[in-house]
Amino acid sequence: VSDTGAKNEVWEDEAFPVDLRVMNKGEHNILAHEVEFEIKGISPHDFTGLSFNENNANKIEGVSEFLPEGGIDYISFGDAQYVALTGTHYDANFFVYYSYPYKTHINIPKVCYKENIRDSTVCDVDSTKQAFSSGGPIQVGTVKEKYIGKGKILLEIPIKNVAQGRIKAFNNDEFQPNFDEISFQINQPGWDCTSRGNNNVARISHPTGQPGNEEVIIRCINDNLEEGALYQKSITMELSYYYKDWVEQVVRIRENPE
Repeated sequence: VSDTGAKNEVWEDEAFPVDLRVMNKGEHNILAHEVEFEIKGISPHDFTGLSFNENNANKIEGVSEFLPEGGIDYISFGDAQYVALTGTHYDANFFVYYSYPYKTHINIPKVCYKENIRDSTVCDVDSTKQAFSSGGPIQVGTVKEKYIGKGKILLEIPIKNVAQGRIKAFNNDEFQPNFDEISFQINQPGWDCTSRGNNNVARISHPTGQPGNEEVIIRCINDNLEEGALYQKSITMELSYYYKDWVEQVVRIRENPE
């Protein structure tokens, strides 16, 4: 989401448009009416002509080969006029909160399936694995693969919130200031995944109330490798969540000199 730029100034008897340009910088498409917008920071009783709740009327395409900058939509909250000026001016601090469902896809292209750890050919189990994640606020770090017993391998998949917003796993959840929650699902059979004992939700704690470099590990175990397994295979995981962020803009409303 992009705001309208530097601080604006208007006269007290002048109506001004409150518009938002929305850009999808991730790779997941946003469907019409999936983004919820809410204006905060100002009193609804102090303005006329302003809608405080809106959603996107159009689909917003994600980043792709044919749309490298991502899709754009424009949200109008109406033409606002301030009705409560006392003194020479008032700085109206508009906060627009927006939330939407999103998915991040993780790909680990070279996971080593090796039933006999004594075999030194083809690939190494006990090693770090390069991983890739699609665009979005949740990103993946360096994955570790480990041999944990005969026919058993483990993946440790670290994820973190690289943006300033808040994240919840499901629509009926509440956004929390001190942790984010993400739903996860691995897309290959034979794997069981957990994060701190939970088999479908990973929680990233933020002790200061603001996302930093905190991460959480999703641990995935395959404990039934076929006899003689000796190959590499791509593993994918889907992260699903609802994301909430905000932009702000100051509008100075001046007393009419006449």
